[in-house]
Amino acid sequence: MKKLKFAALVIMFSTILASCDTDPCDPGYTEIDDGICLPDHVVGIEKNKELGNIFYHKTYGVIKFENGMWFTENNRLIESLNN
Repeated sequence: MKKLKFAALVIMFSTILASCDTDPCDPGYTEIDDGICLPDHVVGIEKNKELGNIFYHKTYGVIKFENGMWFTENNRLIESLNN
């Protein structure tokens, strides 16, 4: 009987740990340092005015779209995204 209770506890804790979601962001979004979720940059994506046109790019990190041009968070022009 003790083995059965132990097995039930192990299964219960395993289920709880497996069901915890460590990523607070929805699919298509990436969490940055501050715990803020930014939409992932996708070519041809409609610009999101609510977020100030800020996106996450897998190569450049946080990027922004201003005046028809893409910039890094340090305001450096990203030539490859502007072509």
